[in-house]
Amino acid sequence: EDLDQEEKARFGELCSGENGKGREWFARYVSAQRCNSKCVSEQTFYRLMQSFALVLFECHQMDDFSPAKNLMTMCFTYYYVGKTHALPLEAKEKPTGSIDSYLKSANIWLAEKKDIAERLLKNTSAKTENVKGFFGGLETKLKGPTTKKSNEGEDKPKEKLKKTVSMQSPEEEEKKGEKIYLYMHLKQQPIWHNLRFWNAAFFDAVHCERRKRSPTTRGNAGEEEEKRCWCHMTQEERDDSLRFNENITFGQLGTFIHNMLAFGLNKKLCSDFLKKQATIGNLDEEQYKLLSDHIEQMATE
Repeated sequence: EDLDQEEKARFGELCSGENGKGREWFARYVSAQRCNSKCVSEQTFYRLMQSFALVLFECHQMDDFSPAKNLMTMCFTYYYVGKTHALPLEAKEKPTGSIDSYLKSANIWLAEKKDIAERLLKNTSAKTENVKGFFGGLETKLKGPTTKKSNEGEDKPKEKLKKTVSMQSPEEEEKKGEKIYLYMHLKQQPIWHNLRFWNAAFFDAVHCERRKRSPTTRGNAGEEEEKRCWCHMTQEERDDSLRFNENITFGQLGTFIHNMLAFGLNKKLCSDFLKKQATIGNLDEEQYKLLSDHIEQMATE
C-alpha cells in the first residue's frame, strides 16, 4: 500500500539529520527483502526509486557512506520487466545503448579476460574462491540477478510477502521485456559523483571481505587477536596472507569499476580511483593493466 503524506513526511524525517539510524535501517531492510524477490512490480519499483533517491540524497548531505554503499548494491539488484523510459537529461546529453547491449559487451570482456585473471590471482590456498568471487559474482551481476527464492522466502506465508515486496508472477517475468534496474534511474544522485564515497565504500567492502574470508580474521576476532595471529605466523604464512589480501583488492576493484561505469561516471574519475586503490592494495602492473583495459573498453561502449 502507498504511504499517505503524513507517513511520507515521517519517513523523510527519520532518514534525515545527523542521526543515521533511519538510513541504516532502511538500507538493511531493503537488503533483507531480496530473499522474497528481486523482480518487483512497476509500481513497487518506482516507489523504491523515490525512497532510494531520498535516502541517498541524505547520505550525501551527511557523508553517511555505509548505508549508501548497501543501497548502491541494491541498485543493481532490484528490477522490473518492462520498457525503458528515457530519462530527460541523460537522453539529451548522450545517446546510450540498451542495458542488454551494455551487459553483453561486459560479458564478452569477462569471457576474454577470465583466463588472464585466473593467472593474475596470485597463488594462495584461496585462489579458486577468489576467481569465483570476482568473475563468478561479477558475471552473475552483469547477466542480471535471478529470481530464485531462498528457503526462508518460500516458507513465509503469502500474506506476509504482500506486506513486504510486491512481486511479479513467473508468467509476467517471462514475458518479453527488458530488465529495468534501479541504477538506471538513479545515475544523477550526487553521491555517485563523490570520489570520497567510492574510496570509503571500497575500503569498507575490502575490510568486510577480508574478515569474512581470511582464516586469521574470520568471526568476531578483535584487532589485538589479529595482531597475535600475525605474530605467530611463519614468513610463508605471512606472504600467503598478503597475497590473499591483494587478490581480494583485485576482485573488489573489478566490481566497483563496473558499478562506477554503469552509473555513468567519466573515465578520468574511474581511472583516478583505480590508480589510488591499486597503489594502496599493492596490485602488480599486469593486474592494473587488466582493470585499466576494462575501463577503456566499457567507457567507449
